[in-house]
Amino acid sequence: MIVYCCQDLIFATKIRATTEAEGVPSRPARDAQALANRLNRVDDGKVNEPVTGVVIDLEMGETGLALLEQVKRHDANIPVVAFGSHVAVDVLQAAHDRGADFVMPRSQFTANLPTIVQRLGGGAV
Repeated sequence: MIVYCCQDLIFATKIRATTEAEGVPSRPARDAQALANRLNRVDDGKVNEPVTGVVIDLEMGETGLALLEQVKRHDANIPVVAFGSHVAVDVLQAAHDRGADFVMPRSQFTANLPTIVQRLGGGAV
């Protein structure tokens, strides 16, 4: 299951629609508690599969970076894809420095979203 951390409703919908089209289960996590629930597979009556990848929108700022660190503390082997504005060089670098496996500008993420979903959904990037 892919977990996506994105506060932008339009972009979150795009991610969810792509995961559905690719047949990969996904769940949102907009804060640390929701992410912990997904990582720990807390039963809430919804899809509750093992997390095979996490997508983080760096427009979430420090919250997004903290969520990235939370994933890596939980299990360093879960791949994290972080994306953000191409002009936000400092934030993109911070994501890389904090352990994101793949960091890319939003345009590259959008262009490659189906492939990213397929790879994260299969547990290998």
